[in-house]
Amino acid sequence: MEQETARENYGRPQEIAAWLVIVVLVTLIVKTLSFIFIPLSVAVLIFFAVGIPMEFLKRFGVPPWLRILLVVSFMLDGLYWVGVLLQANIMEFVRQLPVFKQKLSEYAAIELQSFGVTVEQGKGILDAFIGSMEGKKMEPLGSFLHAAGGSFLQFIGNFVWVVLFLIFMLAERDGMENRLKNAFGNRRAERIIRVGGRISQSIEEYLGLKTLISLLAGVLTAIALWLFGVQFALLWGVLAFVLNFIPNIGALIATVPPVVMALFQSGSPGFSLLVTSALVAIHLVVGNYLEPKIMGRGLNLSPLVILFALIFWGWMWGGVGMLLAVPIIAAVNIALEEYNPAMPLVTMTRAD
Repeated sequence: MEQETARENYGRPQEIAAWLVIVVLVTLIVKTLSFIFIPLSVAVLIFFAVGIPMEFLKRFGVPPWLRILLVVSFMLDGLYWVGVLLQANIMEFVRQLPVFKQKLSEYAAIELQSFGVTVEQGKGILDAFIGSMEGKKMEPLGSFLHAAGGSFLQFIGNFVWVVLFLIFMLAERDGMENRLKNAFGNRRAERIIRVGGRISQSIEEYLGLKTLISLLAGVLTAIALWLFGVQFALLWGVLAFVLNFIPNIGALIATVPPVVMALFQSGSPGFSLLVTSALVAIHLVVGNYLEPKIMGRGLNLSPLVILFALIFWGWMWGGVGMLLAVPIIAAVNIALEEYNPAMPLVTMTRAD
């Protein structure tokens, strides 16, 4: 008995070390091959998101190929029109950047007067500061947007990969259960199907409700900014919609650009403070009141776990990783529930 206990105690450090090595290797592989894993992960996320309309069309006896065509076409058509509207706003925004820069210089110079600096000296200090940033390749927003436009082909390439992955996954959707049974046998396949079903249901519910909540936040943001007369209200509304998928910090980031725009337009700190109050009120009501009411317990993940997931996947894949962080950690959490030794870890990730 003592020998068996000693063997178990000896084997545990080795098992932990082996798992750590596996985690490090997987992390390096996923980060190195991000050009494949990012579009694949986005495609998987969309695959879960379109699960509800796919099932809806299936109930009416729509053939699989027609279901795929309708869902993908509707998605691409929606992205096209949103892209057209955004392109118009972004081009106008880039065109007015010199005006914004001039206003920033004037406002900063006026504020520096309280420190005994004249307007001309303040403008000179700000121009020198911006020049030093450009020299260090810390480019201002306008240059950043132009650089982003230079990576348009890379974006198109990733977009094509996402669409291809999505089409093939949707094509295999109906026959996946039979393939798993043939590959792993009925018993193991049923377990995989059960876990996959739980992951699919949880992520579908999360994405569906989160999309509605984010859409509400984006629409309310755009309407509020339009009523205040802030330029590019549609652009900031879409930004609020997208960033609302990033828990905790997304709404805060989405508030900054329209507030800065309001300050540039009016030159009045009081007006920009009023716009800030309206946007904060929208995000507080939507994020702190409506979202918990609508989503209930949601994915039952600890806020601390979500924060670490955002940091980790942001480091791995940047902004896209932050958008995917919550669905990924939820899927991993559900999968680990099937592995008994990992139950203490799963318990620590829960919100309650």
